[in-house]
Amino acid sequence: MTKEKIDNFVESEDERNEGHVDTRHHNFECETPDKNLGCDPGIDVAG
Repeated sequence: MTKEKIDNFVESEDERNEGHVDTRHHNFECETPDKNLGCDPGIDVAG
């Protein structure tokens, strides 16, 4: 006879964070602050 197998691929919050490094804080660091923009995004637009 066959056994019923149930696969549960839903992760808990702890399982989701385990083994992963959160690198999002680099998005909020500012290398060259601008007095008007706060942080110079480094985007040059012609015009």
